[in-house]
Amino acid sequence: MFNHPPGEGNLPATFTLPTYQPDRLTHILVGDYAAVIEAINRMEVLRYCARVAWIDPVPTGRSGEYISVMTRRLTSFEE
Repeated sequence: MFNHPPGEGNLPATFTLPTYQPDRLTHILVGDYAAVIEAINRMEVLRYCARVAWIDPVPTGRSGEYISVMTRRLTSFEE
């Protein structure tokens, strides 16, 4: 799914955080592309979440920095 960082030409005009919902927890990863992917992969190995739950990392506009977001329901912690 995430093999190579997209080119800087894919820089979004704006990035909007998910709408706040009290029954959900939003995770935000910001960092080097490889580090963001590694963190997502580790959370999947730990069975915390699936890789497909995360948005594809997008450039933040700062050199070499990417952001990815994942939201999950709080009730899923009890499963």
